[in-house]
Amino acid sequence: MKIDSESKFMILNEIEFVVSKMEENPDITKGLYYFSGIHSIINRIYNQHFNEDLVFLHFVLQSTHTAFNNRLSAIKKGGDNTVPLLEGQISALSGYLKELAKVIEEDKSFTNILKKFTILLYSTTGNGYYLLQKGMLSF
Repeated sequence: MKIDSESKFMILNEIEFVVSKMEENPDITKGLYYFSGIHSIINRIYNQHFNEDLVFLHFVLQSTHTAFNNRLSAIKKGGDNTVPLLEGQISALSGYLKELAKVIEEDKSFTNILKKFTILLYSTTGNGYYLLQKGMLSF
């Protein structure tokens, strides 16, 4: 992924801040709050310096955030607690952000890390959890 140095600096700083906050706050609600900072900074950047890769990255990260929030909301309302959010899913969010930072820093392709985020967000769905239980899906 090729982005200008100023944008790269802003994204990497935001990832560093978000990961530190997510790791010091084990509460999933707070973790998701901080996680949202990543797709938000990316949105602000591509609104000033349009980049197709950043739009794609934003879409995947925002979708991941939405999927986790939807699952958390369903659990809190008590309407659907058969599909839990697992500790491994939460720690994977910050771990994948660290991987994303490395990809951005090294100007490498982000396809593999975006696939990881997509599988992780899918694991929050009913079918994703089912496949996780069968051992067919992992993150």
